[in-house]
Amino acid sequence: MEIMDREREEDVITINFKALLKVLWKEKWLILSITTLFVIGGALYAFTAREEFVSEGKILPEVSGGAGSSLGGLANLVGIGGFELGLKNNTDAIRPDLYPDLINSTPFFLELMKQNVLSKSGDTLQFEDFYHLTIEEGKELEDEKLKTFTGKPKGVIVMNRLTEDRLQDLRERIKGSIDKKSGVIGFRVKMPDPVVAAEVAKYAMTYLTQYVSEYRTEKNKQEVDFLGGKVAAARGEFYNDQTRKASYADQFSAPSIRLKAADVQRERLESEYKLSSNVYNELLKKYEEAKIKLQQATPVFQVLEPPVVPNKKSEPNKAVILISTTFIGVLISTVIAILWKKNYQAILN
Repeated sequence: MEIMDREREEDVITINFKALLKVLWKEKWLILSITTLFVIGGALYAFTAREEFVSEGKILPEVSGGAGSSLGGLANLVGIGGFELGLKNNTDAIRPDLYPDLINSTPFFLELMKQNVLSKSGDTLQFEDFYHLTIEEGKELEDEKLKTFTGKPKGVIVMNRLTEDRLQDLRERIKGSIDKKSGVIGFRVKMPDPVVAAEVAKYAMTYLTQYVSEYRTEKNKQEVDFLGGKVAAARGEFYNDQTRKASYADQFSAPSIRLKAADVQRERLESEYKLSSNVYNELLKKYEEAKIKLQQATPVFQVLEPPVVPNKKSEPNKAVILISTTFIGVLISTVIAILWKKNYQAILN
């Protein structure tokens, strides 16, 4: 038992704090020198790093539910009868939790590159030029990064390395989020120019709302356009039959005329008139039905917080950088001081 106790005592490592303080005081100049170098490096970065500004915006998407009943009531109010509206609580073709991913897509960034933006100096330039001048600092573009593949099949996007690098950086600068409890969609944009940051945030909000609206209403718009063309054609045929019927009635209005051929012709005109009238009225009803469905499918987005041009920069935070580099410098210099000349032997027992 005594042997085991001795082995356990030998396995326990203790720190002699008095010896540690002596080592730190002995190597104080080494610690001070290393810490000073870290502080100087942090200060140089803090005062020379590019300033970044963050602009944020929030929108609230439409909450589905109850729309069908309200529009059904609207149909009754305007006196549209005989409709099979089928106004049900439709679910979104794109789930709201996927909305932020739309502004993280390649087509969004490629469209953003083509947009004109207004800088804080009042100059209007294309976003791609702004990115090159401010973020890439106007550096000369490498020919190797500008090369693309010769083969460009339809239906795919072919980019050069420069565009890929830019999109990768923009995905870190432009982000969307959704609060699953409230459903609020947030946008956060970081740019070297505060005005451009707010403009890009606004464009992201507009792009999202337009994309979702077009996606949800595309089929309904096609139906409205199709029925609109059919209604126009049926209207023309109906008006033509109506005119022929009236002209024939004026021509054979005398009571003395009782020709059987005239009666047959009159019946034919009446039949064609009734048929074109029924077709026109039925198409017109369906056309109005389709327009109501289109109105129902169109989503509504409420802007809760429009993007604001920030006056305070978000990066670099000089105080945080200086405190962090000082702490790291002290930590690293202390470890070096302990290992220097095997000082740890006096500290660890």
